[in-house]
Amino acid sequence: MKMSLATNCEINKSCSFARKNYFLPRSAQGLSISQYAYPLSEHGYILLDVNGEQKKIGITRIHMEEDAGKLMHDEHNPVSYVDLNRTGVPLIEIVSEPDMRSSEEAADYLKRLHEILVYLEICDGNMEEGSFRCDANVPSAPKGKGIRHQS
Repeated sequence: MKMSLATNCEINKSCSFARKNYFLPRSAQGLSISQYAYPLSEHGYILLDVNGEQKKIGITRIHMEEDAGKLMHDEHNPVSYVDLNRTGVPLIEIVSEPDMRSSEEAADYLKRLHEILVYLEICDGNMEEGSFRCDANVPSAPKGKGIRHQS
């Protein structure tokens, strides 16, 4: 709830958890519990200072789900290990809009999210222990052929 308020989100009157059944190699139970379809909050934003100007980065939704395990790949052998120590631990997922146009903006956005999460004592922000993570979706189309920018 604190993160929803800090990111200018609309808090939904109701939210619910659902079970998503799908194969996930890092999940021992073969399913995920998530608020994905009916999230806690939606339609927020964070303001960043980009080259002396404020830029709004939209937040699609903030929802809760349970953490899955972690896959670790051995650089020297063709094997992977599964760490299930965090499986079932509740987490919040923050889904942003595709408003970032450079790696610098993405880094600034993540730094700002990290600052808010740590300041509000939502998490300790320790990336090495998995308390703060990022899954990035980066378009790979040639310049001018990808996402159309709107003015």
